[in-house]
Amino acid sequence: MDPIIIDGMGSAALLPSAQVPPPALDGRPWLDRALASGLTAMNVSIGVTGVAMGADDFRTVLHTMHGYFCYFDLEPRLIHVLTAEDIRRAKREGRLGIIFGCQGIATKLDGDPSMILIMARLGQRIMQLMYNEKSALGCGALETEDTGLTEFGRVCVREIDDCRMVVDLAHAGARTAREAIAFARGTPIISHGNARALTNHQRNAPDDVLKALVERGGVIGITAYAPFCEKADKGRPTLDDMIDHVAYVADKFGIDHVGIGSDFFEGESWVRFERFFRRRYPSIVGRYNIDTVYAQGFGIVDDFAALPGALRRRGFSETDAAKVLGGNFLRVFEGVWG
Repeated sequence: MDPIIIDGMGSAALLPSAQVPPPALDGRPWLDRALASGLTAMNVSIGVTGVAMGADDFRTVLHTMHGYFCYFDLEPRLIHVLTAEDIRRAKREGRLGIIFGCQGIATKLDGDPSMILIMARLGQRIMQLMYNEKSALGCGALETEDTGLTEFGRVCVREIDDCRMVVDLAHAGARTAREAIAFARGTPIISHGNARALTNHQRNAPDDVLKALVERGGVIGITAYAPFCEKADKGRPTLDDMIDHVAYVADKFGIDHVGIGSDFFEGESWVRFERFFRRRYPSIVGRYNIDTVYAQGFGIVDDFAALPGALRRRGFSETDAAKVLGGNFLRVFEGVWG
């Protein structure tokens, strides 16, 4: 079994501003470890939301892209993914495909949806509408009252559709997600999130959102983030607990609608984790620290090597495991990007 493996949210292959890759481990560079794990392609966050601090405006988008463009020039084992065929080529050539995504677009656009076309022409391929809070487009998952997709949000979704980019509803509130899924013409995704029916966290998708997503042919990327796959009255979750979410979506909504969105961020700073995430989003961090915030057995990029076997042990056939590992996301990407 040598499947295409796509990480629906790999956060960063290059840290913004500093323009350095995630750190080496035991003397092995991050990229070496990623390629050895079997990872084929990953969605990275353009801008700083989700991966750094500071103003996340359009200039920040350009600086982040510039860093990746430089990295592509210097590192021949990387491919900037513009089409689904680029992911297949990355697999054939033993390289890592980098998909330009983002985490929240409101501040990047600063009220001007014409920026969406510019981002698309520069290679942006996934547009996550929301982050945790309310914005000009709609409501994030942490808002206590979700007022839904705004008119500006609908304008932006039209632009994203016209530019043949994927609409991503990770971090969106349930009403905002349902309305955006219904409004989008292209096939939407939730790049990283889990099933609320198994772990009752506001960042996880309730069944009505998952139902709406699969009715449009979409895919949810199951994440290893511990607060989103933990079980009540248990300690730190394990890889098996994470796979429970994969199995839940596959059994209830169909094997064609579930993938992996690790939300790994090996470049995370202990200072940022404690003074940004824990202080601003305590419910997102929960009882975990920087060393325990991912499921045991699936916490760094090296651990992608364990996923095929873990899925097979849970009873997934080789064909179904290949869909979860990357085939389902690849189908959506091919349908939207070509």
